[in-house]
Amino acid sequence: MDSELIVKHKLLNVVQSAALVIILAALMTYVAWAIAGELLAWIAFALVVFLYISNPVITPQFILKMYSARPIGIHEAQSIHQLVQAIAQRAGLKHVPKLFYIPSRVINAFALGSKDDSIVAISDGVLRKLNLEELAAILAHEISHVKNNDIRVMTFADIAGRITKILSLLGQILIFVNLPLILFTSMQLNWIPLLVMVFAPLVSDFIQLGLSRVREYDADLGSAILLGDARPLASALAKMEYYKHNILGGLFVPIQKIPEPSLLRTHPPTEERIRRLLEFAKTAHLEPLSQRINLYQDELPVHTLTRRVYNPRRRFTGFWY
Repeated sequence: MDSELIVKHKLLNVVQSAALVIILAALMTYVAWAIAGELLAWIAFALVVFLYISNPVITPQFILKMYSARPIGIHEAQSIHQLVQAIAQRAGLKHVPKLFYIPSRVINAFALGSKDDSIVAISDGVLRKLNLEELAAILAHEISHVKNNDIRVMTFADIAGRITKILSLLGQILIFVNLPLILFTSMQLNWIPLLVMVFAPLVSDFIQLGLSRVREYDADLGSAILLGDARPLASALAKMEYYKHNILGGLFVPIQKIPEPSLLRTHPPTEERIRRLLEFAKTAHLEPLSQRINLYQDELPVHTLTRRVYNPRRRFTGFWY
């Protein structure tokens, strides 16, 4: 294993993530200070730390219910459970993530919870469109999120971002209320805190997007390390991108798809993720997981799952499933 290359990649991702989290927390604290001084700044910071240490506001069970997910029994997909156990063991997790099935044609997978109690949910689209090696790469990607505590980091970023937006709105309301004093008295206005307050929500969103991208790149690297090969994830991402456009495109024909601005994408561009993975595959020398577990079984991995698949649709919460 090319440990020097891996350490370099991971160190860069850690530094970028830490910098983004610090900037986000500093922005929130500054907006609080601009509104009411040092006391409110410390209260806001203490609140977000308390919420970070405690469990996330939205429980995994709520999200699973939103996606109509159900547990996957060992008897239904023994090979997948074997994969998850082998990958979790290689990742050094003490507790193997629980597997859940999402009855959706949309190709999707996500992780929830913490290292001690984690969940990996995979959609029917993933199970039907990807081969077992590509599925292993997706599972390794999600288990990397669990290993790196990405869920907790992103929860902290989300909480800090929400508090920043609330404080920004409060500050703008206070300025509006005091507008007569500003216009008809000699009251002076400090424009720097005001501008920061106005643009803080937008900056906060961009920081969260940047943090999400860094964590995705790190999980891609983690998948390559855990699986011992970066190419299966590159292949899985290419398939997922192809089928995603086919499924969603069929819903809106003949409406032409409007490209999403790159700055507003939660995940990095798929083409860039694939490029990085293939570049890493050329330079890194890893021990393949297939030496420890057979990834090439003739049996279909999910052939005993009872299927009740939903087409993509828009819910009031804004989620596709």
